[in-house]
Amino acid sequence: MKEDVSLVEQTQRDILKYISRNGNSARLPKEQEFVELLGVSRVVVREALSRLRAVGIIETKRKKGTVVVVPEVFGVLKSIVSSGLLDKDTLRDLYQLRLMLEIGMADFIYINRTDGQMEDLDRIVAEEVELNNEMATAVDIDEQYEIARKLTDVDVRFHSKLFEMTGNKSLIDFQYILRHLFTLYFPKVKTDWHSRVLVSHVSLYNILRTSTPDAFRMGMRLHLKTQFDNMETILDKTFCGK
Repeated sequence: MKEDVSLVEQTQRDILKYISRNGNSARLPKEQEFVELLGVSRVVVREALSRLRAVGIIETKRKKGTVVVVPEVFGVLKSIVSSGLLDKDTLRDLYQLRLMLEIGMADFIYINRTDGQMEDLDRIVAEEVELNNEMATAVDIDEQYEIARKLTDVDVRFHSKLFEMTGNKSLIDFQYILRHLFTLYFPKVKTDWHSRVLVSHVSLYNILRTSTPDAFRMGMRLHLKTQFDNMETILDKTFCGK
């Protein structure tokens, strides 16, 4: 079946082919030069260039014209996620991607972690222990939800630090999306699933400090089980609130 491609899309592909053939460090031709080179109108060329600029492949610099740049892999995705326009199926896909990545990145964490990062993780889990102790004695519901809000922030920082420890720039960029996914969680007070997590952050930290990537991978799988099990509930609450 022949692919249905618009003239703008084809022009966009032709420009990418031009970039591939001529090297990604070269200055691009001007709009009119592309018009003559590709045999399309200036309006079509302008729209094609605009799309490439939007995804971070090219940019226009003063006195240099339009040049090719190395795009951030998750750059466009960041904008899409923050727009709030994602449908439930797409959000589910991103949520599942986050679970896959966290379970699968154990070896890279072990290879690239630094002493400074381990110290940061130590401080994060110590703060979480203190907050959980406060939660255990809190009676006022407003106080409980304030502590729960702080625990959610600690949760984000713990997992973001793990992404940082991989040393993978694309995964580090993914932290922005991770933070957005965490905003879907409702504050969790005493009766919620904080107490039902099979492997805590403290346990994950101790595994990372003393054991193997395989043990950490299994620990992370168990740690994320409640989020996997409650994924649909979280998504339902999110979309009911819109």
